[in-house]
Amino acid sequence: MDKPQRFDSRNALSWTRSEPGPEALRRWHLDLFTPRGWYTLGAGAGLIALAYVLGRHELMALGVGLAALAIASWLLVLRARRTTSLRRRLHSPAATVAEPALVTLECPDEVRIRETLPEEFGPGPELEGPGAVDYELVFRSRGVHLLGPARQVISDPLGLIRGMVSIGQPQPVPVRAQIHPLARFASLGERMLTGDARFSRSTTADYYDVATRDYQQGDSIRQVHWKATARHGKLMVRQENHVATAQALMVLDRTAEHWQSGGADLRIGIPQGLGPELSSSRRFENALSLACSIGQRYADSGYQLLFRDLDGSPLVGGESLRLSEHAARSSFEDFHLASAELGPLPAAPGQHQAQDLIGANLHRELLSMREEPVIMILGQVSLDQAAALAALSRTVRHVELFLLAAHPERYAQVQQLMARTGWNIHLLHGNGSLDDARGVS
Repeated sequence: MDKPQRFDSRNALSWTRSEPGPEALRRWHLDLFTPRGWYTLGAGAGLIALAYVLGRHELMALGVGLAALAIASWLLVLRARRTTSLRRRLHSPAATVAEPALVTLECPDEVRIRETLPEEFGPGPELEGPGAVDYELVFRSRGVHLLGPARQVISDPLGLIRGMVSIGQPQPVPVRAQIHPLARFASLGERMLTGDARFSRSTTADYYDVATRDYQQGDSIRQVHWKATARHGKLMVRQENHVATAQALMVLDRTAEHWQSGGADLRIGIPQGLGPELSSSRRFENALSLACSIGQRYADSGYQLLFRDLDGSPLVGGESLRLSEHAARSSFEDFHLASAELGPLPAAPGQHQAQDLIGANLHRELLSMREEPVIMILGQVSLDQAAALAALSRTVRHVELFLLAAHPERYAQVQQLMARTGWNIHLLHGNGSLDDARGVS
């Protein structure tokens, strides 16, 4: 089986875009006439005019014949041009930035089809129907990109008409934020992810949250609880054998002013299909990608993730708490899919005081996560806001805080203040690459 052709927007910088014809011609499909077609049509019109002046009937017949030939070819090609059975299939529910997405284009009719890719990819693959063609797309930006409409190559045997016309409808393709391996943060939540943290309401998926009892003859060696055995000095076994799912809170700063501050932040447009683009920045894209990367790591360890913004509003619509291994993965997948449409939001006036970084709803939720892990990803924080945030450390103990700053060197005082909390603080250059992030943690 042949390997599918791969299209990567990073490698499509040198393609030459063909200039479309004038709008008036394209509206009536007159751009389908080849130079030979225009010459034939023009010659027919010229002979008709000359016959009218000279009064020669044979010239009139020849001119009408040439013009009729060109127009008839144009009408016949337009009539027979469309195929209604074109089908495009994405092999996964959504694509992910920097990962190949497999697409299949199928057509049962005897036509020649050229796929229309997003503009940054250049010309798409061609298909000679009936048949199918597989190809891979590697997106370099998240959002809702459009595939299609495909274009059918049409022509007539005389060479008077040739061109491409659109068939079908554009298909939206959600592209999720990139997942990074996070080698830079190898110790991220290590104590919590190994089951050493004891939660009041839940535990990690690899730690059995059960009562223990003395070993009895016939008990399996697999039931031995080694920590309890070491603590009591005799063999202890698990009284029950079930796995609970832990709970974690992910807080992502979506305040536009925190991510788009002056000339330090490069503005980025995130496509949203047929709708207007989302306004974003390089720092926010890194923050969203970091949230997805950390979320995947926690979900793989069995954590049920709750996703909130600074006001305590859910980042995923219809979020519900279902403590199970399947729900842990499902909650992350819902957030990862929603990342195609998330963007910074302007702060509503009077939402909460300027000196308060977090809203009342999030404050209450944080106080309920006394022993569960909390991950906070921020774009900007003042010294007063940092002091108010640090006061929570007396209650909320297990926090990984990431500050993606445009100028990390300006946050020395904030870092010193937050270092006293006992939380894990990561101060990063927000406009850099997460794969080789540098900062102080």
